[in-house]
Amino acid sequence: MSFFSSRKRCCDQCQQRTVTVHGESITEYYHQGVVCHLTGLNLALPLDVELLRPGEGEETAARRLLERVFINYRRFFDVVSGDALYFDAPFINFCLDHHKKVIVVVKGEQRLLLQDADGLFDQQPPQCWIEPHGHILYWDEEGFTSCEGVQQPLRVLRAEEIIHRRERIAGQWVHHDELHHWCWATTLSKQQLGSRFLWRAGHDRWDVENDCFNTLVTNWGLNHCYKHDPVAIVNFVLTLFVVYVLLQCFYQRNLKPPLRGRLTLIGLANEFSLNLANACQAPWVIPRPRPP
Repeated sequence: MSFFSSRKRCCDQCQQRTVTVHGESITEYYHQGVVCHLTGLNLALPLDVELLRPGEGEETAARRLLERVFINYRRFFDVVSGDALYFDAPFINFCLDHHKKVIVVVKGEQRLLLQDADGLFDQQPPQCWIEPHGHILYWDEEGFTSCEGVQQPLRVLRAEEIIHRRERIAGQWVHHDELHHWCWATTLSKQQLGSRFLWRAGHDRWDVENDCFNTLVTNWGLNHCYKHDPVAIVNFVLTLFVVYVLLQCFYQRNLKPPLRGRLTLIGLANEFSLNLANACQAPWVIPRPRPP
C-alpha cells in the first residue's frame, strides 16, 4: 500500500515516481508499506506493517515483515496468502522453511505452471458447486513440478465463476451474468484443505483491501501524514491498527444485537470521539461565549 504521496515534501526514505500533470513531468514522493493481515475472521485484524526502503521491491520488505511476524505470532496462522507478485520459488521456499503453507495467485500466460495446468484441465470436465451469488466451475489437481526451484510439488486450483448480477437501469431491473477466471497455486494438499475452502481462502485475501485499507483511509485518516518521518509513520499506522481492532472487538463482543442494529461501527467511533472531546477538554481552551 502507498502512504502519503506528496510533490513537495520528502525524506531520505521516500520512494519516487514521475507523474504527468498537464503535459509536464513531476516528481512525486511517497512511502509504501507491506501489511500482514489475518483473513477468514469476522473482524479485520492487521498484525504488523513494514515500510519499503528506497529502491526496494515489495517482496523484500514482505520477507522482512514475515520474519518478525513468524516470531511474534507463530501460532496465529498456518498459511501465508499472497497475490501474483509472490508466486516465485524464493518466497514459497522461505515460507516452507518457516513451516508455513502458501496460497498464491497465478497469472500470466508465460508461466510454465499455468501452461501445464491449463493443458491438463482442458482435457477434464469441470466440477461444480453452487454459491448464493452464482455457481463455480473448478479444476483441482496436485503434483505439479513446473515451478522451478520450489522445494515440493504444487497443487493448482482453477475456477471459472459465473456471478449473477442485478442492476437498476432506466427504472428497470436488468439481470446479467459475469464470468471471472481465477487460478491459485498452493502447497496445501487436498486432504489438508478442500477445493471449496481453498477457493474461499484465495478470495479472503481481499479482506485486507476491503475491510482494512479502504475503511481506515475513508474513515480514520490512514492516508493523512501527521509527521513526515519513517518512524512516526510506522508508529501512527500501528497505533491506528490497535485502535481499530479494539473498537471492532468492543462493537462485536460488548454491544447487544439490538444496539448493533441501530449503530454502525463508524457511528460508535463518532460517539467515542464526541464523548472524549467533551470530557477531556484542554484547560487552555476557552469556550466561546454563546449569544443569549
